[in-house]
Amino acid sequence: MKPFFQAVWHSLRYRWTIAGALTCSMLIAVLWSASITTVFPIVKIVLEGETAASWIQHEIDKSHQNVALVQTEIEALSAEISTVPPEQTIPLSNKLDLKRSRLEAENEALAWYEKIQPTVQKYAPKEPFPTLVVALVWLLVVTTIKGILLVIGAILDARVANRTVMDLRRIYYRKALDLDQRRIDMIGTSNMMTHLSFNMMMISSGLQVFYGKCIREPLKMLVCLALAAWISFPLLLMSLLVVPAGAFLIHSVSRRMKRSTQTELSGMSDVFQTLMETFNAVKTVRIFNRERTERRRFKKNSQALYNMSVRIALYDSLLRPITEVLSVISISLSILIGAYLVIQKETHLFGFQISPTPINPTMLLLFYTLLAGAADPVRKMSEIVNALVRGGTACDNLFRTFGTEPLVRAPENPIEVPQHSQSIQFENIIFTYLPRQPVIRKLNLTVPFGQTIAIVGGNGSGKSTLMNLLTRFYDPHVGRVLIDGQDIKQMSPKKVRQQMAWVTQESVLFRGTVWENIAYGAPHAEESAVLDAIRMAGIDRFVENLENGYQTQVGDDGRKLSAGQRQRITLARAILSNPRILILDEATSQIDGHSESLIHESIAEFIKQRTTFLITHRPSSLKLADRVIVLELGRIVHDSSVSEAQSSSLDFQNLFAKSA
Repeated sequence: MKPFFQAVWHSLRYRWTIAGALTCSMLIAVLWSASITTVFPIVKIVLEGETAASWIQHEIDKSHQNVALVQTEIEALSAEISTVPPEQTIPLSNKLDLKRSRLEAENEALAWYEKIQPTVQKYAPKEPFPTLVVALVWLLVVTTIKGILLVIGAILDARVANRTVMDLRRIYYRKALDLDQRRIDMIGTSNMMTHLSFNMMMISSGLQVFYGKCIREPLKMLVCLALAAWISFPLLLMSLLVVPAGAFLIHSVSRRMKRSTQTELSGMSDVFQTLMETFNAVKTVRIFNRERTERRRFKKNSQALYNMSVRIALYDSLLRPITEVLSVISISLSILIGAYLVIQKETHLFGFQISPTPINPTMLLLFYTLLAGAADPVRKMSEIVNALVRGGTACDNLFRTFGTEPLVRAPENPIEVPQHSQSIQFENIIFTYLPRQPVIRKLNLTVPFGQTIAIVGGNGSGKSTLMNLLTRFYDPHVGRVLIDGQDIKQMSPKKVRQQMAWVTQESVLFRGTVWENIAYGAPHAEESAVLDAIRMAGIDRFVENLENGYQTQVGDDGRKLSAGQRQRITLARAILSNPRILILDEATSQIDGHSESLIHESIAEFIKQRTTFLITHRPSSLKLADRVIVLELGRIVHDSSVSEAQSSSLDFQNLFAKSA
């Protein structure tokens, strides 16, 4: 539960709302006991025909009689002690001490009755029926106020829980964005969605219960038990003998529920994963007629999630019978003991004092009513346990997933990032995704500023990995990446990336308009700069055919546009950011040859002012490059100018065919 209390700690910033919720819970607990104690005057009035004033007078008279009787017994015992041998005085002395304790209790009760008698005689009704009406009106008023406080408390609980979860969602969304790429790949998109959606819902439910029932129900129980203890504390202790056994059973069920909740969260992630893969690749599913396969996969994952949810429901359902059975045992035990004391008019059981004075049957009935009143909050504690266990498990998963320090992070004292103007160097780079399977092997490469270098090679040769190291999505295991002679590990990754732009083969667009997607990398750019980027990327050639021009919504992942149109928009986005280092990773692979040629002409002048890495499978793209390197299994096997490469024996056509 420790992670859950971290969420509780986050919620303490809303202390005034919490204070209001706590106040409501305390008032509800007091009113709960007040409504239960109404049974006492109702029983006295209905069964015995008394009024409040006659009841007080009756209790005073009875107390006077008890005091006189006990004083007589004390005098008799004192006289007897003086006449018996010394060895027989100890049992009589113990009995005398008990009588003196009872006399003290009777005098205290008499003093209390005499103290409240004037107030009762002045304000209480004089007849039994009006007294009953007042008791019932009091019960109605208390219940109404309690209901109003319940509504207010529920609203305050929900406010604290939802605002805290909103804060946590923002915090851990930020942490998710700061995670290194290796960690993100390991977690997976579906898991991250589960953590930031389903887990957060369980944390919200847990917090609402924590500030609501978790405080209100124990307070109600404690108030009832405190009043029961006032009637007879020893009898209450005997009634609670089953509590340790109940605590053990509830703890055992809670542990199983926690393990099941962990599995449920994993099942929810699998369902999310299936949905994402199916809907993102729905055309592939349909073209290969794999709808039935995907339905079966979804059914399998849904069935696993259902089974785990049923198991959690089973554990949750076990909690309530456990608490109810234990409550019945507790009340039954107290009934047996209390009935024996009342029938036998005893104050002791097995040598232990249960009550200083014989228990009045009506007070014993009130005692049982208070125990029953305490049993209802105990029964609701099963709901509390369920919500807290699930909320705690969700917090544990959330903090364990996003609580790790990223491997790629800014140093404590980062150096200034120079404005790139000299060179980029890869020194003795070794990098691996999996142990003992290096993707980059002892690679050395120097790229002067302003040079456009084409990187060619087959799939898995390390082209994109090299760019991942340059952008510091990953750090090399061995070696350094230098910008103008400075190791980028000594710089802030965000500052390094401010000088970079990357256009990938998979065109990434966000829900919004064409214009918003172009301006994504430079939201404060002037309109003229945006239009220049649009012209260079050739977007103006197709935007006129769109329904709302630049304000056309592109849809999810840009699905309302063609692949070529999406790629032009991402190219314009990179151009608009005016980077010093430009990475074009198959940036025109989805564009037809004629349009690609026009785009090359437009950006030819633009890339001269910056260092450009051109990853390509198209020979036509080489006309933008000054230099070409060929990668094979993470090593550079060819490095020359484009003209030298084309005049050499290097078979570019075959190389491009292999890499395509």
